[in-house]
Amino acid sequence: MDDDAGLEMRRQELRLIKMFLRITDSSKRQRIVDLAEHLAGNAAFNGPESGPAKTPTIEDYKDSSGRLE
Repeated sequence: MDDDAGLEMRRQELRLIKMFLRITDSSKRQRIVDLAEHLAGNAAFNGPESGPAKTPTIEDYKDSSGRLE
């Protein structure tokens, strides 16, 4: 990875971490983690003992009123 690409990736990582830490609702934080795992396409985050990963659906990202969050 060249220096410019590495620097940009680090900036994005820091932005993501800062925004994530500002979220106080634990259920929303967990939904973000689940989405990130799904987007990464890596079921290893769930660990081998937890069985196959559940793929989130659009319904998983709706609040109690049916709106997307």
